[in-house]
Amino acid sequence: MRTRLTSSLSENLIIIKNFWKQFNAKLKSVHMPMTQPWIKYGITLYEHGQYYYFCGVVSNQCYPLDFELLHIPRGSFLQYTHTGSMDALTQTINTIWKQELPFSPYKTTDTSIRYLEVYKEGFSFQSSDSTIFIYVPIQEDENKDFLYLPAKTILAGSGAQAGKSYAHSWFGMDFNMNLYKGCCHGCVYCDSRSKCYQVADFDIVKGKQNALAILEMELRKKRKKGTIGIGAMSDTYNPFEKTQCLTKGALALIERYGYGVGIDTKSTLILRDIDILKRIAKQYPSIFKITITCAQDSLSKQIEPFAPVSSKRFETVKALREAGLFTGILLMPILPFINDTEENILTIVQKAHEAHANFIFVYGGFGLSLRDNQRDYYYHWLDQHYPGLRFTYEEHYHKCYSCNSPHSRRLYKLFVKECRKYGILYRMSDIIRAYKSAIPNEQLQLTL
Repeated sequence: MRTRLTSSLSENLIIIKNFWKQFNAKLKSVHMPMTQPWIKYGITLYEHGQYYYFCGVVSNQCYPLDFELLHIPRGSFLQYTHTGSMDALTQTINTIWKQELPFSPYKTTDTSIRYLEVYKEGFSFQSSDSTIFIYVPIQEDENKDFLYLPAKTILAGSGAQAGKSYAHSWFGMDFNMNLYKGCCHGCVYCDSRSKCYQVADFDIVKGKQNALAILEMELRKKRKKGTIGIGAMSDTYNPFEKTQCLTKGALALIERYGYGVGIDTKSTLILRDIDILKRIAKQYPSIFKITITCAQDSLSKQIEPFAPVSSKRFETVKALREAGLFTGILLMPILPFINDTEENILTIVQKAHEAHANFIFVYGGFGLSLRDNQRDYYYHWLDQHYPGLRFTYEEHYHKCYSCNSPHSRRLYKLFVKECRKYGILYRMSDIIRAYKSAIPNEQLQLTL
């Protein structure tokens, strides 16, 4: 729960102490179970020019509607310890900000969270022996070692086969690979968080150890060429790619050994590799898919908080098309009661036309998939941004995996009509046929 603070530390101390009493009484009244070991948080937040104070507990349970879900981002923190009564806490805070931090080699982050107070079991407001741990978020060391996971294989699949039908495959991919594990776009709907994929700490991106050496060995041994799909489980153009360059190295190998590539991404970083992508597309059928779910930047920022906004992704589609690459949009997923509107669909198709997209693809109707812990994650997000909507989901979908919009049929008819009007492909079989049959821009010439 949150309360508003003032500009006076002494006034804030009185506000915070009284608010803790209200919060503790609330916990008792709703019989909210506490995690073990017992721990509570005090969080000072700065939003829209105003300071707020949160009282919080860690809980995996559904919480009362007048509670908020606050996500503390991963990162580095400076830890300080205050020993004594809570009345003396303002003195410690003053010391940290006026004497410690100005002469520290670390810089605080520009996020809304200013600092955390951690209260553990046994704390008492007035006890001289009580301890409060204070955590101040600081900027990460850019040279910090990147984490790698051991890998035995990189490439999955056996290669293209004569007469093979791609009608029901994912864009006709002959191979698939993921150079990274995990994703930091923070998309609220991502199914890759589900337990079945066994990706621990999904929001932390890790690389595959010796990925390029393993990939080269596998490419060299394959008897049949094909198109290699990249980015199905983890966006291969995550922010760490700027320095790790696993994707860039893999593309060089793909070009060297004569394969094609199919890339799924939300990132504008793909434009860095546009020259090599053009060369790859000339030697073997290749396709590029940019995920766009919201026409408006404000909504995309809410649903996909750490990915480039939609307008930047439309610009990426246009740049790839101007480079002669077969490029389109993945319009998925659509969140029922949020972006399942005619305006959203019409605007996306219109902007796709303006960007000269070859195709727009919707998978399984207009909706999203929900299962196990991803459902919990998504419902927590709904409670924070759309209070009460969780109950609508529970009423409509119960524990169903596929959660299609109630307007799915009407939206799909509208979508098909608009795509046909602009000559944009929308059927999987037509999309595959179009890029697989593309004639390279440069023909082999013989001099007699």
